[in-house]
Amino acid sequence: MINNNLGNSVDNIQITENVLSKEDHEQLLKYTTGIDSWEIQPWGVKFFLSKNMPQEIVEMLEKVFEIAYKKCTDTYGVELNSFKYQQIPLIRFDQGYKMHEHADTAGDFAAIYYINDDYQGGEINFMDHGLKIKPKANSLVTFPSNADYWHEVIENTEKERYSSTLWFHYLGSSPIRPE
Repeated sequence: MINNNLGNSVDNIQITENVLSKEDHEQLLKYTTGIDSWEIQPWGVKFFLSKNMPQEIVEMLEKVFEIAYKKCTDTYGVELNSFKYQQIPLIRFDQGYKMHEHADTAGDFAAIYYINDDYQGGEINFMDHGLKIKPKANSLVTFPSNADYWHEVIENTEKERYSSTLWFHYLGSSPIRPE
């Protein structure tokens, strides 16, 4: 069911803090910062897919995105396809990395989980909404993935920024599933 009443509102950009327990978050942070075999993506970020992770880490990420899924269905009043069985990437933005203005097109709703916050820069900036966010570690940002939510990632000027992102699709649509 597509909800055509979402509109173009800053209220549709949601932040959820303290997503995982302190212990789970610390374990995920330690695991993520210890990865030494990141895959460089064509747009310059580095990925590490869940198919290469221990099951307990995968379960933590699934818990994060179960929370994000519920946040999207409750906040936006939509029905979404299950995200289960998708590869969930850990993402690393190296120092000096930035993303120019863009609208996400990989799904209908974006969910970004922030694993650390000890970097400088790296904020997500929704220019048309006058909202620049530097989420705390263990926080989640959800928003509609369409042209009403253009955003950029400000240059990461110090240390690496670690996150994980999934896109959710309206129920009945055909999402592209990463291998």
